[in-house]
Amino acid sequence: MKNLIISLGLVMSAYLFTGCEKSLDTYEGGNGIYFDPWYEEAEILNDTIDVHWGLKKSDITGQKLILNVKLFGNTAPVDRKFSIRVETDPEDENAAKDGVDYIMPPLEYVIAAGKAETPIEIEVLRRPGLKDSPRRFRISLVESDELKFHFSRAIGYKDVTGETVTRPIDLQRVIRIDESFPMPIWWDYRGQPYFGTWSQTKAALICDVMEIEREDWVDKAKLSAGYLKFCGAFMKRWLDEQNAKDPDNPILDEDGEPMKMGVESDR
Repeated sequence: MKNLIISLGLVMSAYLFTGCEKSLDTYEGGNGIYFDPWYEEAEILNDTIDVHWGLKKSDITGQKLILNVKLFGNTAPVDRKFSIRVETDPEDENAAKDGVDYIMPPLEYVIAAGKAETPIEIEVLRRPGLKDSPRRFRISLVESDELKFHFSRAIGYKDVTGETVTRPIDLQRVIRIDESFPMPIWWDYRGQPYFGTWSQTKAALICDVMEIEREDWVDKAKLSAGYLKFCGAFMKRWLDEQNAKDPDNPILDEDGEPMKMGVESDR
């Protein structure tokens, strides 16, 4: 989980992947397993998968990730077993916890007869306080007699002495969980007049009240200027109504002050 600075072996990995696929029927070396270097139609350039809960509605508290384990070598007419480890570093202050940040998956799997891959399903949970304390854990493959580690891409990083060393990355996947909800690129020129100063708390509330999918909210062109203006005026009225119901407990923003919309929504 160290800072990664150099990506190595990409050309060689592309060559090995192509060779593996094209010569699957004639390969005579050992058989192995590795994590698919592609996830959700994008190539993973390190060993980390980010789960940004901020892009999900506030009432969504669980989601499932599918990690595909691929075969290196030949398919077989029988099932072949392997296992995984779910682990964290003992000194990691942000270590995820079973039952709080994820549901412990089964630890035993098979590459089924005639198949070249199998899925591992991981259920990730949304704990309170993720905004201030992201969490992470690691899924590691374990070799078996039939399925060993014959292939992985490699990356470089600086060790504690400052030396650059390499390590394989497709034998594990680090699941990193946070509450990140990025500011849309349109906020400064289209959002601030209607919504005021940016905050994740304000954006999350707007999306919840207006029933806007958060992925649509951060899209650079999904929401029109006219619709954003309508949202600002609606949220101004909504905040006024909610605060009038309980004036001693107004709806607060991240800075602890009562939440406000932009100047254009006050007109």
